[in-house]
Amino acid sequence: MLKTSYADVMEILSEKLYASAAQIVDTASKAIPANTFCIALSDEAETKVLNTINRSAVILQEGLVIDHTDSYCHLVTENGPEPLIIDNNLTHPLTRDMDVTPFVGGCSFMGVTIKTSDGKIFGSLCAFDDKFYTYTLHDVEMLTSLAAFFENMLDLERTHRLWRAAEEERLKTLEQKSNLLAILSHEIRTPMNAILNVGEMLQSTVLTDTQQQYLHLIHSSGSSLMTLLNQILDYSKLDSGKMDVSREPFSLRGCLLDLTQLFRTEAHRKGIELHEIIPMNMPDLWIGDENKIRQILVNLLSNALKFTDSGEVRIEAYVSSGSEQERTDKRKPKQGSEDEAYLTFAVTDTGKGISADKQPMLFQAFTQLHTANYVNRYGGTGLGLSICKQLVELMGGRLRLEYSSGTGSRFVFSLPMTLPEASWGD
Repeated sequence: MLKTSYADVMEILSEKLYASAAQIVDTASKAIPANTFCIALSDEAETKVLNTINRSAVILQEGLVIDHTDSYCHLVTENGPEPLIIDNNLTHPLTRDMDVTPFVGGCSFMGVTIKTSDGKIFGSLCAFDDKFYTYTLHDVEMLTSLAAFFENMLDLERTHRLWRAAEEERLKTLEQKSNLLAILSHEIRTPMNAILNVGEMLQSTVLTDTQQQYLHLIHSSGSSLMTLLNQILDYSKLDSGKMDVSREPFSLRGCLLDLTQLFRTEAHRKGIELHEIIPMNMPDLWIGDENKIRQILVNLLSNALKFTDSGEVRIEAYVSSGSEQERTDKRKPKQGSEDEAYLTFAVTDTGKGISADKQPMLFQAFTQLHTANYVNRYGGTGLGLSICKQLVELMGGRLRLEYSSGTGSRFVFSLPMTLPEASWGD
């Protein structure tokens, strides 16, 4: 006895795969003068009709589910891999005694197998004709080509699913990594802050020279560890896309003054001149993410002072023409409630520079570009410039090494910024 039911095709196929099946069935119907065309899925026990076209007589309907024992489409996969052609289902030995034959009615039949790239059978592409159309070699080639096209679509669908699963797993791993780093960072910061605070308290007491040396070692090592933790945490946030950009008003001159004061003692100790340069008519109030700008400049200034033994380090701010990166101090942006301009920062030093062969690796994470003696002397994670580059790009700008030679280096980055109305001086 014939047993049939109906299924929701869209629960079986993706929308794109369904659209491809419909297009293939439509193309087959235009190329071959048969009555009915279908794409069917064959699983372990049943055949599901995924898409159909009926010209005049309704032979099959979309969503029909039938046992393999009563399925013409399953005959195709059982007798493959060659196409199956039946001139008359009422007399052919494979179909004349099947319970489904009276259901389908007298017809001619042709079917080709659909397989995935790994050889797994998906189902079949079939044609039925109630007027017993005789299928030609051209018809067989056409149906075989359309089946091959659908096989390619199946592989694309499978690749897309694998990519989505891998992407979800990657995001999950990034989330776990970010959470782990945040927890570790918090757990390490708490005792490290206590160590640094106690060290600062000890500095106010009377100590011997030896104790002062020990205290200096504790403080410098603790500060280096805190810097390392901050960089790794920032890198993790950037890598997982969890870092946001804020837009708040800030004082440009106040920002640069604070930065030069921060490094003034170190520059004085090394006998290096430290200057900040801002044009007189430059607006002071800007709208952007001051904390991220500070973080970038702190890293660039720290590197400049670290690898400069004599001469000077300069930090400059000026308005540029954006993508051209040209200095345009005298040009005023168009006035408005919030006018956009490109605020450019440059950090220049008179250090030993970076060799030309290592400059292409400059912004790669965990890359140390200096000699082993320099690395041992100054330490670091190799993350600083990578984080700076990502922060600049996060804010819509670009960080670049303008030049580097034996007489010094110059790093430049421009950010699209807004400034309040009437910020320019006369």
